[in-house]
Amino acid sequence: MNRIIANSIIWKEYLQKGSTKEAEILEELIKDNKVVICGYTLAEILKDIKDKETFEKLLKGFLALPYVEIEKEDWIRASKLVFANKELTLEVALVKVLAQRWNLKVLGVAEND
Repeated sequence: MNRIIANSIIWKEYLQKGSTKEAEILEELIKDNKVVICGYTLAEILKDIKDKETFEKLLKGFLALPYVEIEKEDWIRASKLVFANKELTLEVALVKVLAQRWNLKVLGVAEND
């Protein structure tokens, strides 16, 4: 089964009921149980939530997803990617590194980003 990982920008668009192509794809992938999440993305999404009820509801939903751990080597590789390409965010670099390590597809991030 091909699983995917997405960054917080795509998740936020999805949670705001956005109509972007990526948000629609993410919705289908969630229904098909093909989405994983990492701690960095989880924290990026939850930090902007304003009320406790929504926070708890989202947290519960995210905890139901398969979780991929970010290890020391992942942080190092992501830092090297950002160093080489200053336009790349740390989160996108981490997503790319995790995708490579866990054999995941990346939603919304081109290979050369």
